[in-house]
Amino acid sequence: MFEWLQSLPADYGYSALFLALFINNFGIPFPGTTILLASGLLVNRGIFSFWPTVAVATGACFLGSFCGYWLGHRYGLPFLKKVRWLHLTHQRIKHLEKFFKRFGPMGVFFARFVSVLHPVIGLMAGTGQTPRGPFLFYNLTGSLAYALLYTFAGDWFGAKWGLHHVWLIHMTSYVLILLVVLLILAFFWRYSIHSFLGFVYFRKKR
Repeated sequence: MFEWLQSLPADYGYSALFLALFINNFGIPFPGTTILLASGLLVNRGIFSFWPTVAVATGACFLGSFCGYWLGHRYGLPFLKKVRWLHLTHQRIKHLEKFFKRFGPMGVFFARFVSVLHPVIGLMAGTGQTPRGPFLFYNLTGSLAYALLYTFAGDWFGAKWGLHHVWLIHMTSYVLILLVVLLILAFFWRYSIHSFLGFVYFRKKR
């Protein structure tokens, strides 16, 4: 994969990166993250440039997920179940629906960094009738964060340890994001408890 990407001229390399990430984010199984990490390593070697790589990756992720969102919103879950390459089993659909119910539109951002959810973010958000405005916002910010993280990881760590060791950073990022999610949930839980206690106290005084 890396050798193939390296053999392409820079312009074609950017096109290959865009196509790979667009397909991956549209819901088709494709090693988009691996290609983005490889592109980050090519940045370190001077074949690609950092910000054009980030821009291409962000645009591809955003557009791929948006097309998936439109498809899910337009045709719904019964149609998506017929698409074999999505592998939308009953159990997987249940987990996805639970995830988006828990986090709402913000789940579009967090799902970007979960390998199981990453390719079907747009499809599931569209199927769940996520409002378009919040979806576009979290899709864009999530795409940008994803592109920055993995381009930087490929650039910085790939040059030191090789591309296959970058997957250690890949897994570490999942742990960090999980911790952030837990902190956010803890904050909202604490805020909800304080609001509830304040409401009860106010009612008693009345």
